[in-house]
Amino acid sequence: MKMLKLNSKLLSVILLMLILAISCSKDTMDAAPGPDPNPDFEDIPVLDITSKATLTVSKDNPDGPDGVEGSTRLVDGDTTTKFLIKDFSLVNIDFQFDSSKLVASYQFTTGNDFDGRDPMDWKFYGSMDGKDWTLLDSRMGMQFRQRRTNYRFYFENDQGYTYYRWQVAKVYGADMFQASEFRLIQMPPSAQKAEPISWVDSTSKDGLKLIFVNHSEKENLSYQSMLTNTFFTVYPKLLETYNPDALKRIYFIVDPSYDGVAYSFGDVLVFSYDYMEAHPDEGDVAVHEIMHKIQNGYEGDVPGWLTEGIADYVRYRFGIDNPDSWSLPDYSPDQHYDDSYRVTARFLVWIENHKNRDFVQELDAALREGTNYKDFWVRILGKNIDELWAEYGGNPGL
Repeated sequence: MKMLKLNSKLLSVILLMLILAISCSKDTMDAAPGPDPNPDFEDIPVLDITSKATLTVSKDNPDGPDGVEGSTRLVDGDTTTKFLIKDFSLVNIDFQFDSSKLVASYQFTTGNDFDGRDPMDWKFYGSMDGKDWTLLDSRMGMQFRQRRTNYRFYFENDQGYTYYRWQVAKVYGADMFQASEFRLIQMPPSAQKAEPISWVDSTSKDGLKLIFVNHSEKENLSYQSMLTNTFFTVYPKLLETYNPDALKRIYFIVDPSYDGVAYSFGDVLVFSYDYMEAHPDEGDVAVHEIMHKIQNGYEGDVPGWLTEGIADYVRYRFGIDNPDSWSLPDYSPDQHYDDSYRVTARFLVWIENHKNRDFVQELDAALREGTNYKDFWVRILGKNIDELWAEYGGNPGL
C-alpha cells in the first residue's frame, strides 16, 4: 500500500509537470517574439533621418509629387511649403530605408491655412518588408491651434524597421488634407519616451457612437461619465425632435490647450480642460454644443445670434445637469433679441409660452429649408421680430 501511494504521488507530479510544459509551450507559440533588438542601437545618435528614406504616398496632389503642393513638399525641409490632397480619404505616407532604422519619434508641421485640413486620427507603423506592418503609435482627436508650427510625438520602440508608414485616417473637418513637413527621428532606447499622453474611450449605444478623447495628463476625469450620460440621454431626443439625419458618430475632446469653454466643429466637440476642472458639475454645456450638430444643414443667411440662442434654448428645455449658476436671465430694457445665447433663448421661451408652443421646432425646420428667418417670424406669428420684442418687453414674464 505504501508503494501504491508513492507511485500515485509520483504520477501526480509527472502529470502536473506535463501540463505546465504544454501550457508554457502554448503561451510561447501564441506570443511569438519578434527579432531580438539590436544592441548596437544604444550607440546611435538622436537624428533626423528623413532625407535617407524614399517617400511614396497612396494618393498625391493632382499636379503630381513635384507640383507646387505635391508630396515631395512634405520632406523638403521648408515649412513655407506644404503637401495638399484634395477629396481626402485614408492616405498612406510611406518611408523606405536601405537598412533598418530605429525610429521612435516623428514631427509634424501644420500647414499655412484652414485647420480643418489638419490630420486628426492617424496610426504610425513599422515594417521589414513593406507588407506586414507593426503598429508603433496611434493618435485620435488631435487638434493643432497654430499654423506652420512643429508638433513632436514620441513612442517607445526597440526594433529597427526598413519601412515606416504614417497612415492618416481622418482630417479635422474638411475634405482636404494638408501637412507642411513630416520628419522621422531615430532614437536610442535610453532616449525614448511616450508622449504626449492621450486617453481614448469609445462607447456605442442605440446606433450612436461617442469617442471620448482626453488630452490631459490626468487619466480619470470626474466629469467624463456625466458628459457621456448627457450625450446618450439628450442627443437621441434632439435627433427625434429636430433632425433625425444629424451625425451619429461624435468626438468629445478634453483639451488643456483650449482656453475657452467649449466649441463645436464638424463631428468634434471640444471642452476646455481648465473650465471643466473648475466646473465639474456643468454637464449641460454639452447640450448646447451637441445642438450645433443638429443644426448642421441650415441653409441661407442664418445669423450667429440666432443659432446660439436656439442652442441655449435647447439647453434650457432639454438639459439635465445645469448647475444653479446657469439660468435664463431676467429681462432688462438694455437687452436686445440679437444679444444671443441666454438672452435670445429667453425670448424664444417667451414666444413658445405666449404665442406658439412649437415655434423653435418649426423655426429649425424652416432654417434647414433655407427660409428667411425674418419672413418666418411674420408668417408664423403675424409680427416681425422687432414688434414681438417690444411686446415681450412690455410683459416679459414667462
